[in-house]
Amino acid sequence: MDDLTLDVRSQILRTLGRIEGELVEIRKLGERVSRLEQWHAWLKGAWTILAAAYAWLLRGSNGK
Repeated sequence: MDDLTLDVRSQILRTLGRIEGELVEIRKLGERVSRLEQWHAWLKGAWTILAAAYAWLLRGSNGK
């Protein structure tokens, strides 16, 4: 094999390595999105509870 063939092969292997690394990151992206969606649901629930508690406190102070 000549130097040109070895250079082309090393470039191909390097490119395949980069592609493989990007595919791994794409798989992790789905996990991160899922985690963010769970946090979003928890925060929405916490905000709802906080708003309800505030409304209940206001109702109590206006009733007296």
